[in-house]
Amino acid sequence: MMNFRIRNSFDINQRAPQICLILLLLTLLPLPLAHADKASDEFQLAIGLYKQNRWELATERFQKYLKDYPTDASVPLAKFYLGLTLVNQQKYQEARKILREFVKQHPQNKNLPDALYRIAECSYLIDDLDAAEKEFTEFLKLYPNHALEEWAYPYFGDVLLRRGKADLAIKSFQRSLERHPKGAMAEDAQFGLASSYLRDKQTKEAEKRFKEIAEQKNHSRASDAQMSLATSLFDRGEFLSAAEAFLELPRKFPESPLGTTARLNAGYAYYDLKEYNKAIQQFDLVAKDPNQAANALYWKGVSLKGEQQLPAAIAAFELALKSKPNPQQQESTTYQLADALLRSGKPAEAKTLFLQLVKQSPESDLADDSLHFAIEAALLTDELAEAEQLSTQFEKTFPQSGLRLHQELLKGRILDAKGKPEDLTAALTHFENVLKESQLENTQLLARLYLARAHQKLKQYDKSIAVLEPYLKDPKAVKTSSEYADALVLQSNNFNSMEKYSEAETLSKEYLKQFPNEMRFNQILANLIILTAKNNKPQEVDQYLKQLQDRKPEKDLLLQTYRQLAERNYEAKQWARAKTFFNEIVKLGSDSPEYPAGLSGLAWSEFQLAEHESAAAHFQQFTKEFPENPLTAEAAYMQGRSLENNKQLEAAVDVYQKALQQFAPSRYAMLSGLQAARTLFQLKKIDEVNQAYEALLQKFPEVDNLDKILDEWALINYEAEEFAKSDEIFRRLVKETPDSDLADNARLSLAESDLISGKLEPAAKAFDELQGNPKSDEKVQQVSLYRLIEINLELQKWELVDKYSKELLKRFPQNEYAAFAQFHEAEAALYLNQVETAQAELLKLTAEDKSKSLGQKPWYPRVWVLLAETYFRQKKYKEVAETVDRFRNWDPDSPFLYQAQEVLGRSLKNQAKFDEARKVFQQIIDSENGRRTATAAKCQFLLAETLMIQEKFKDALLAYLQVNIQYQFPEWQAPALYQAAMCHEALNEWPQAQKTYQDYLKRFPEHELVPQAKERLKAVAARIGKN
Repeated sequence: MMNFRIRNSFDINQRAPQICLILLLLTLLPLPLAHADKASDEFQLAIGLYKQNRWELATERFQKYLKDYPTDASVPLAKFYLGLTLVNQQKYQEARKILREFVKQHPQNKNLPDALYRIAECSYLIDDLDAAEKEFTEFLKLYPNHALEEWAYPYFGDVLLRRGKADLAIKSFQRSLERHPKGAMAEDAQFGLASSYLRDKQTKEAEKRFKEIAEQKNHSRASDAQMSLATSLFDRGEFLSAAEAFLELPRKFPESPLGTTARLNAGYAYYDLKEYNKAIQQFDLVAKDPNQAANALYWKGVSLKGEQQLPAAIAAFELALKSKPNPQQQESTTYQLADALLRSGKPAEAKTLFLQLVKQSPESDLADDSLHFAIEAALLTDELAEAEQLSTQFEKTFPQSGLRLHQELLKGRILDAKGKPEDLTAALTHFENVLKESQLENTQLLARLYLARAHQKLKQYDKSIAVLEPYLKDPKAVKTSSEYADALVLQSNNFNSMEKYSEAETLSKEYLKQFPNEMRFNQILANLIILTAKNNKPQEVDQYLKQLQDRKPEKDLLLQTYRQLAERNYEAKQWARAKTFFNEIVKLGSDSPEYPAGLSGLAWSEFQLAEHESAAAHFQQFTKEFPENPLTAEAAYMQGRSLENNKQLEAAVDVYQKALQQFAPSRYAMLSGLQAARTLFQLKKIDEVNQAYEALLQKFPEVDNLDKILDEWALINYEAEEFAKSDEIFRRLVKETPDSDLADNARLSLAESDLISGKLEPAAKAFDELQGNPKSDEKVQQVSLYRLIEINLELQKWELVDKYSKELLKRFPQNEYAAFAQFHEAEAALYLNQVETAQAELLKLTAEDKSKSLGQKPWYPRVWVLLAETYFRQKKYKEVAETVDRFRNWDPDSPFLYQAQEVLGRSLKNQAKFDEARKVFQQIIDSENGRRTATAAKCQFLLAETLMIQEKFKDALLAYLQVNIQYQFPEWQAPALYQAAMCHEALNEWPQAQKTYQDYLKRFPEHELVPQAKERLKAVAARIGKN
């Protein structure tokens, strides 16, 4: 790419050398002697010619004099002036040679300082900087106060600067300005000092000094300083400031020859800022200069490409080629023109230009690029054979090309374009190689995109996602690039194909946000509409659909979008929305291929919305407009259904019967006959119902769903309380379809009958056989296991409760009775003292999601009670309290809360927190739900126990007696009466103790404490006897 950018440095010799002090030297020459000596005449002639600035003649005379009179006294001075004469003719090499001879031959001559200066100056002017540095150093060291040091320091500074010794250059220029702030070289020294600061990376200081110089319009280096200031800003990437500084130059210095170059550089700066319009303005101005036209038009073209104004860019490149470009410009512009044609969708024209460039300039740096893109163009025009041939040519012609990996990509793309699975698989290898080997982000990105697309074509969506994910998550990714757009679309399609609609939606939204003017916008917007529908966001669907409608896309795109929305909403049972979208299809006209589906869908949606009159009308319209359509039989059937649902039963029966005759033996004829029987049942015409079923089965004797029809027919008779007929049909079902799932249902019904009649053992046997029969369907097995759990709960057979609960959960973990089984499994485990097992299951049931979904089950509050009990048995009293708190938070008004509080009271008792325990027990005793229950009796007993433990025997005695007197639960009255006798003993109330033990033995002769009571009675009697 041509980028001729100005880089000004301090350069004093851009102006004519200054030969100073010559006149002064002449005035100091000794007066000629008054003699007619020929040598003196020759010398004086040469001097005279020198004084008249006749340099060539003076040179000849000095040389003749030195040749003819080598021993004359004026030879040293003649040789010195010969050197100066050659300097004035800009013959610096010859001048330096003469002056060096002079210095060597006449080291004591008074003109030695001037000669040393001029030698250094000549070395400087012929760019012999190494010699110049040494010679200026020697001069300034020997003659630091010589008049010529005013020139020597600036020149010396420039030598140092150009030799990369910016720090020393700064000192030299500073020395010059300190000694001669207003001198002849002051302005050059100021510019040189600024340049030295810049080279020494003291950028701010340099720019400050350049700016100060540029502001002095009469300064000899003002325009140079303005250019240097702008260039420095450009080099620092301050493109906006640089552009403004470049444009200051032609405004401030309209006569400066740097004006055109400054405008060109301003264009470069705006280009780097991607402010292409401003760049183009500058390039247009520069293009008026015929000498700059080709370059400026070239840059105008690439700027227009940056603006994606490809037709205008093509025009600019074509004009540049007509503006007498040099060979390099010719190649670059031709290449850019071909590239613009390729990008603008003209690959055939582009290919011609690319191949032309390869042919005309095979050694050009752009030759391999051109052949590469010619292959690209061939690929885009589906000339795959030519693309492969050119690819082979590339590998032979440019084996070391830097485009090797791009060629690898093209090879993969050619295979990808062939499209067969084996070609796509081979293409993957090429793309993976590039992704692995390339160190360039853009090349890696292209490989990544092609690799992801190939995986997608092979339906390897997970691999495609994995390939794209690092790029899309890279914070450095350029989110406005076309590659990013492609990646978003690819990844959205991947997630959509994997039914990850939320991810797909997010990516589509990002695409629409980033690329509002991209050509795929309408299609991606339509995709987003479907994705938001899949993600159940109806408001967003409507918003995006309105946006799509306002953009007035192609009719087919709208139809496809409406149909997908309609069908998706219909599948989701969003009937009103489905109706809206089906209606949109109908409104677009009957000439659309989607119209029949739209009309049918509209009728179906109305049917689902219970808009039966409209549904019936549209179904009837469908049968009339499309009598030969495969959906017509269905429409006739649905017309009958709509009439039936609209309570027009007689009309419905008529439609069903006609459909049965018209469309037999189609499925909808069978359904119509079936529905006729059902409708007659609604009309309570049971005899006609039975006739209809008989007629149906005669019409379809081998109907696929014979068992279901028989089952339905039996149930209708059951509902009509025609039990004998119902039994007859069930027996027919078992006989004619013994392997049917419904045969098991029939057997299940028989077992249910036994259960209802209270025949638990026979029912249990029947249910056990059904649940264990592999031919029973899952529902029958589930219900049978459920019934077995219920029966054994009733019989308190915990081992069997545990067995059938586990079996139900193992075989049907997601069944509707799962929670019921899980709870009773835990309950059985607790009764069987399997505390940890019980606790684990109960904890699952108390999870937040379970408490919400199961909270209304009648058994659910017992979960909290049993869970608290498990913690109590493990002596985890803190967890007991937490469980009770959770129960209370879940339902503070639960009628079962007091049962959990009883466990809490026991835990407090076990922790010797007797006051707290008694408080809890008393609350239960006094509560509305717990009052006078067995739990209240137990709490009264435990309250008394806490007092007994604390040896508060009198209070304990009263508490025990309350259990005995106020409750009718022997399991608590017996131990309470026994403990009351113990309290009497503790209080030394022996007669009362004796009476209480006797009362206990009389009332509870079978109680477990009877042996102890008898022993205590003897001991008490003995004590009384002693007294």
